[in-house]
This record gives sequence, C-alpha cells and structure tokens, in this order.
Amino acid sequence: MNNFLKVAAFSLAVIGLYTFYSVWVIPPINPEAPPKEAVVEEPATVDELVELGESVYNGKGACSLCHTAAAGRAPLLERAAVIAGQRIKEPGYKGNATHAEGYLYESLVNPSAYVVPGFGASGSADKVSPMPDVRGSSIGLNETEIRAIIAYLQSISGVEVTIAPAPTEETKAKE
Repeated sequence: MNNFLKVAAFSLAVIGLYTFYSVWVIPPINPEAPPKEAVVEEPATVDELVELGESVYNGKGACSLCHTAAAGRAPLLERAAVIAGQRIKEPGYKGNATHAEGYLYESLVNPSAYVVPGFGASGSADKVSPMPDVRGSSIGLNETEIRAIIAYLQSISGVEVTIAPAPTEETKAKE
C-alpha cells in the first residue's frame, strides 16, 4: 500500500506539473481567420487582365509553387506562349487546340493533353500530368481567372496578348 501511495503521489505531481506548464507557460494560440477571397470583377482592359493574371498566378492559382527553377517540379512558363504553337504539332500532343491561346487554355483545364517530357507523373512514362485541372476543387479558378492567367503567360513570354478581357462569342467558340 505504501508503494501505491508513492506511485499515485508521483503521478499526480507529474500531471500537475504538465498541467501548470501547458496552462501558464505555453502561450495560447489565437489563429487568424482565413483571408477573404477577393471578388474577381471582370477586367475592362488587357492590362487589368494581365495584372489579375499575375495576382492569380502567384496567389490563388499557386502556379509559382511548382513552375519555378528552384522547385523543378514543372516546366518553366516564361516562354510558354512562345512555344505553345509548336507543342500542338508534336507527336505526343493529344489535345484539340489549333492555336497557341487554345493550347494554353487546354493546358490549364486538361493538363494531360500534352505532358512536357520529364515532367509527367511518377510511373506514367510522361503520359499523365501531375498538375490538376485548375477548375477543380484543389484550385478552383473561374473562367475569368483562367483567361487572366493566359494573358499573364502571353505577357511574360513577350508575345502579344490575344485573349480578350471579357469572353466574346468568338472566344467562347474557340474554347
């Protein structure tokens, strides 16, 4: 009985010390509310579309997490709009785009239509892209944000921004 009391007293002392430490020594964590998602208004000019594209590329779209030289997980996009026209002519291309702008759109919503050699999902022999459909739940871009990213990619590639700020009947037919 004497040993039982010693063990019980020791256990209560240890529990008391841990409780004291966790309540009065460790600072409380007060999490911040998640940032409110900005309401995307339809850009009126090409410059506004490019600016929105840069914001989405580095923010909500999280493109820069993989598409950087440091990450090395996905191809660099600084010249994506320049080489897009060549990609649709390559034998490994499985998409339906007929022009560079369409290829860029397709690369965002159907990334496995063309997988850049060396950047396919592990074990897929570069047939399946690890990139998700940007309209899906993991990223959740709307059509305005997708068009903005295309405009941004065209801008950083140094080619003329051909995508319109607001979808026209012609651009809807292309997509």
